[in-house]
Amino acid sequence: MMKKLISILLMLVSTLAGFSQVEPNEYQQGGFCSFNGQFYPVEKGMSISLGGNCGFIIKDFRLGAYYEGMTNSVKIVGTDSEPHNMRQSHGGIYFGYPFFNDHSFHLVTDIKIGYGASLLINSVSRKGYDKAGFVAIVPSAAVEYSITDILKISLGINYQFHINVKKPELYNQSILNAPGVYLALTLGLF
Repeated sequence: MMKKLISILLMLVSTLAGFSQVEPNEYQQGGFCSFNGQFYPVEKGMSISLGGNCGFIIKDFRLGAYYEGMTNSVKIVGTDSEPHNMRQSHGGIYFGYPFFNDHSFHLVTDIKIGYGASLLINSVSRKGYDKAGFVAIVPSAAVEYSITDILKISLGINYQFHINVKKPELYNQSILNAPGVYLALTLGLF
């Protein structure tokens, strides 16, 4: 399964890079910074994550870095049958490409690949324990609207994949694998 997933991701990134190739007299560059909020289920709760990404635009291909983290604690039930509060965050590299960018409404696909950690928090003592590391892979697709030449807003769907680097003891890291929705505001020289 992991080999197939990595193969698909490599094909996606190379396809995006192929679409972004420029002709000799068509060289365009710019930069962007995006702020986003996303929502996805974790066990019986709803995770709210805030974050953003910034980077460079070469032709239409977007390349940069991202970071996102939970703004709320999500209650989960561990293997010891007691409820816990969990927080998680991750960051890494960002690849994106808009299709039909010359129209006000257009499609944007992107992928985030990064490293992160989750942490259980004792609700009484506020101490963290059972820290787990993971690799995050988050592909997404969105409809983006150009409000002005430098401001865009997008609404999209994504799927969070978490691959264990250090396994937690009290819960299964796969509870973080879930579909989600997000809203993003992007400023840039497109």
